[in-house]
Amino acid sequence: MDIYSIASSITNEIEAELKRLGRWMETPLDDEFFINMGAFGSNTMSFEQWLQFVLIPRLEKIVEEKSEFPTESNLATYSIRYFDGDNNAASLQNILYSLDQLINHSQALPISQTEVTDSTTLPPTVSQGDSTIPSVLYSIAEVLPKYELNDLESQLQTFDTFLSFLSPTVRPTISAMLMKAADQTVHPECKGRIEKAAQNVAEGKRAATPYNHDEAMKKYKEEHQKNFPPH
Repeated sequence: MDIYSIASSITNEIEAELKRLGRWMETPLDDEFFINMGAFGSNTMSFEQWLQFVLIPRLEKIVEEKSEFPTESNLATYSIRYFDGDNNAASLQNILYSLDQLINHSQALPISQTEVTDSTTLPPTVSQGDSTIPSVLYSIAEVLPKYELNDLESQLQTFDTFLSFLSPTVRPTISAMLMKAADQTVHPECKGRIEKAAQNVAEGKRAATPYNHDEAMKKYKEEHQKNFPPH
């Protein structure tokens, strides 16, 4: 798959996760909700509504027209604040982070680096105990060698999110995916980190270090202060 196919897969994951959480609306919002809605729709709608009625249609149009992605995406940063204390939203946050990374690195990654094999037939949704690996994990594994350490750790958290739902029988395959990514990684420290993740997954452990909410909030505040300095 090329970068647009990856974006389409992640878009499907967002929709599926909103439905799993029971936060998908069957009735469209009235036009008035889209007037002066503010960043992420914060003035007129919930973040989940913005994801459904604004983000997803925008992504679908970009994919359909093969047009340019935004130059920057900070969905995960905003979601940390919005979903503070909502443990059910962890999977959605990780999917949004994957989209952030795809968009923020889209200018640096050649299209050929995002090609994956035998994933187009995989379903976009994941259910408890599923033994079919979602295509988004194949896509992320393919581009792991291009990430630096901080971004790499966040991508490994996405693997953990799906591993918490998938059947343990998929662990050897996912471990092999990560080991293949490590073999293609040039930076020694990143290579070692992916190899360790592959080993951990094979042993039934986490791919990433445990999620630290306090540290995530600290990073969010730093990003917010950088982007919106006090006057």
